[in-house]
Amino acid sequence: MLEGMTRKVRIESVWRVVLRDLRLNPRSVLRRANLPQDLFTRTEAWVEVPEYFELWDALVAEADDPELGLKLGQGVSIEMFDPALFAAFSSPDLSVALRRMSLYKRLMGPFQIDVSFDGRLRVAYGCEGWPQLTFHLGVADLVFAVQLARQATRSPIQPLAVTFAGLPDRLGPYREFFGVTPREGETWSLEFSELDGRRPFLLANSRMWDAFEPELRRQLAELDRDTSIAERAHAALLELLPSGRTRLTDVAGELGIGTRTLQRRLSQEGKSFQDVLDSTRERLARHYLTKTDMSAAEISFLLGFEDPNSLFRAFQRWTGTTPQAIRAAR
Repeated sequence: MLEGMTRKVRIESVWRVVLRDLRLNPRSVLRRANLPQDLFTRTEAWVEVPEYFELWDALVAEADDPELGLKLGQGVSIEMFDPALFAAFSSPDLSVALRRMSLYKRLMGPFQIDVSFDGRLRVAYGCEGWPQLTFHLGVADLVFAVQLARQATRSPIQPLAVTFAGLPDRLGPYREFFGVTPREGETWSLEFSELDGRRPFLLANSRMWDAFEPELRRQLAELDRDTSIAERAHAALLELLPSGRTRLTDVAGELGIGTRTLQRRLSQEGKSFQDVLDSTRERLARHYLTKTDMSAAEISFLLGFEDPNSLFRAFQRWTGTTPQAIRAAR
């Protein structure tokens, strides 16, 4: 897991429903994740991003089911209220539902849903500040989108294409659900036809949406005010690093502000641009070294370094040890 993330994830009541449906002991899951035993019963429960992924790892370990993500995505319903789900279920069609989810999913944590509609409806899932969603979380997101389309339209909708960021050993259950064989790619994504993207949702509720939307927008505005410029610069660097764009001007351009403004606002938070660049690279380097088998050359490229030697020297400066030592200790 990446270390040092400051954004938090809200633990919604949906967790209690999911654990009950899976017949899992909440205390066992929390104990495995090293989290407080009363977390699921708190009125307002938040965890750091690394803790959230530890919670997911604990859920996966306790469930011990290779098709857990498939079952989770199929089991999500409107009774499991959270802002993103409500925004989806009250929409007039799938294209609007996914766009609304892309906006309000941020209220649940640093999650990203990218949607485009240009003859085909495409949706891709990720997490700001995280190299990739875990397997079962990625699968659950894709399955839910398809399940939503089928339930809301009462039509046997099949996506045109399904992409997994890592294929499972058994593709049969996923092929059976989606109606198409998932292929491996860089993201968790789906493609739908234009017809299915615009197919009317039978339970669309514009009155309820009009009543709730102002509050959701107010919460988004508060979230944007609370997000530090260092966090925004970190998120921008995650997109820019693989292309070698590591300069202050690159990040300022991505954020839509001037370089002096970026430097000043970082300084007000007690940071420099080099601090943010180094911390982002270090977090990613640790993740790739401990969670993947990528070579030093591949990691160097993804971090925007010119060669593996540059990564080696920088890593020693950051940590006092070598990339090889971190990988050997994983």
